[in-house]
Amino acid sequence: MSSVIRSAFTVGGFIIFSRLFGFLRECTMVFVLGAGVYTDALVVALKLANTFRRIFAEGAFNASFLPRFSKILNSEGRPAANVVLSEIFSFLLFAVALFSLVVITFFPQILSIMVLGFDVLSEKFAVAASLGRICFPYLIFISISSLFSGVLNTLNKFALPSAVFSLLSIFSISGLVFGYLTGASHFMTVHVIAVLVLCSGTTQTLILLLAIKRQGFFLRIKFACWSPKVKDIVINMIPGVIAAGVWQLNLLVDTTMSSYLPTGSITCISLADRLNQFPLGTLGIAVSTALLPLLSKCMVSGNHELASRELLRGLLFSMFFIIFTTTMLMVLAEPIVSVIYQRGLFGVDHVRTTADAVIGFSFGLPAYVLTKLFSTIYFASEDTVTPVIFAIISVLINVMLLCLLIPFLKYLGVALCTSLSSIFNALMLICFSGKKLKIDISKNFIYKILAQIGAAAATYMVLDVMSRRFWTSELGALSQKYIVVALMFSVGWCVFFFSTVLLMKLMKHDHWKLWEKSAW
Repeated sequence: MSSVIRSAFTVGGFIIFSRLFGFLRECTMVFVLGAGVYTDALVVALKLANTFRRIFAEGAFNASFLPRFSKILNSEGRPAANVVLSEIFSFLLFAVALFSLVVITFFPQILSIMVLGFDVLSEKFAVAASLGRICFPYLIFISISSLFSGVLNTLNKFALPSAVFSLLSIFSISGLVFGYLTGASHFMTVHVIAVLVLCSGTTQTLILLLAIKRQGFFLRIKFACWSPKVKDIVINMIPGVIAAGVWQLNLLVDTTMSSYLPTGSITCISLADRLNQFPLGTLGIAVSTALLPLLSKCMVSGNHELASRELLRGLLFSMFFIIFTTTMLMVLAEPIVSVIYQRGLFGVDHVRTTADAVIGFSFGLPAYVLTKLFSTIYFASEDTVTPVIFAIISVLINVMLLCLLIPFLKYLGVALCTSLSSIFNALMLICFSGKKLKIDISKNFIYKILAQIGAAAATYMVLDVMSRRFWTSELGALSQKYIVVALMFSVGWCVFFFSTVLLMKLMKHDHWKLWEKSAW
């Protein structure tokens, strides 16, 4: 088993842990608050902070910083790397704090643009503005945390950075439990959650700060932090920020369109995206996180053969589970949503709305993962310009599709347009990746992917028959639903796994025994 897959297992295991807490948070939220004014307001408030987190912290910044930090660490040693880390930490802290202050000051105006469908005189708008001003400083802490996580990943420390992201869910669940046990109003409960979101960011940052100190890095706040190396990192980050900003604009357009749909729609679409993010975070983000440091080192050393081999291994490993997961989400959307979310104030109509969105999002799940994996090629080669062009094209496609499909498909249309634009983005990244890294695709690789697609078709047909026979939205007690869904999931996994093995054997694939380590 390759080092990438081992690292991906480490990251993925902790991400699963974090995602499970995320599911528990969402389940608790819809049980206590339902899908209505306050949940819509909370989702919108958190989305704005998370949008800028993905722009500044997760994507463009680390894509520009980590390859250069890795190069300095390996060539100049830890003292030089510590100086650069202190400088970039200081710059990031000052820049994000100033940006946060501006956004908090003008938050109602920004919100009115973000959710055009909200009446600015409504309670929903007022609550969203209030929650947003409390939550937004979370961006400062999560940006610093992402910087620290990137440093630890460069040192091949993946466990703690992945684990601490569950703190947000743990703190939020505490707020929901407090509101439920004390009988607090929904208004009070969502404001308690907003304060706890800020507390979770502070705690996460402190934990990671102690972790990098244990690795021998000692941070100093430097007011004169605009050094040549920081300037190089920031300048190379700008195209990536534009690319990430354009892509997040893509998601904000979805939110804007959703704001015109009935109250609760934003919450239902957010829950559907949570289901979609589970496999994406577990596999796509885990494998790409593990790949980036390795590909960066390979690009520096010129070892393109190793880079290509590890990328293909990560791709095969990811696609096996992603193709299966996509099939399950598409054919069993309503049963899965019902088992996870249907309780308390979350009823059958909410389940159907969320299930429609799940189907739309799942259609693009393989593309999301391919985008994550192939983006590492560009990031590792320090090219953050090319993805900007692709992202802009994808956003334009999404906007056009939204205008065409939402009037007819409603909730399904919002998710489906995101998926279709993601497919175009992935295809463009793949087509032009050969200029950065020549990938030697073997006959065995193609056969394995074809076998997985064939197995997915067989699985879909079997589960479609089972769901029509055994599932109804009014299926008795929750325990019965668990049994039916568990049965269909087990049958689906067996059909997919053994169909893949059988097809690979028929194609005379060299490693058709998937239960052996050599197959991966």
